[in-house]
Amino acid sequence: MKDKTEKVYLGLLTVTAWFTLIFQFYLHINSGAATRTELLIRFFSYFTIDSNLLVAICATAIFLFPKTAFGTFFKRSSVITAITVYITVVALIYNTVLRFLWVLNGWAIVLNELLHVIVPLLFLIYWIYFVPKHRLKWSNIWGWLIFPLIYIFFVLIRGAYANFYPYPFLNVTELGLQQVILNCIFITLLFVMLFFAFVAIGKRQAKRASSQN
Repeated sequence: MKDKTEKVYLGLLTVTAWFTLIFQFYLHINSGAATRTELLIRFFSYFTIDSNLLVAICATAIFLFPKTAFGTFFKRSSVITAITVYITVVALIYNTVLRFLWVLNGWAIVLNELLHVIVPLLFLIYWIYFVPKHRLKWSNIWGWLIFPLIYIFFVLIRGAYANFYPYPFLNVTELGLQQVILNCIFITLLFVMLFFAFVAIGKRQAKRASSQN
């Protein structure tokens, strides 16, 4: 019964994530804000997009290709947990810091909620109810940090010559390098705290399962 429920849930998650990304890409690439090439690079310069893309790929791999190497990789609890933290950070930062900075209209409002609320919530629920967590290790945390750190370096290096920063708290031109570095340290600490919290939940689940045997 649980396998069937998980399959249906993954199908919903997969369709929702891909619909959101494809529609957002369509609106972005046709916005006319810059050249098509620049808009393409900018689209993937948002951590929101990158994290939602990881969610979409992960859900697709588990839903459609569970027995392949591709599906097996994304079925790992450590991989799913890392992606869950990434998308959780997206939701937290947007809804506490960025939500009221832009005025949106039309489909942009719907897509914005899907990217920053619905998809993150759906994936978090998947992690809570369907992902075995007892094998999570404290040592996983350092590997999980690689993706957000690479992202930060990419944004800062590209921003230095393209003068485009996807988020105001990373805008060196407006805030200065020192303040941006402080912001990056704060964000990194947020990742680390969430990583520790998620592993702690896994350790608690493992301890509870051990005590019942």
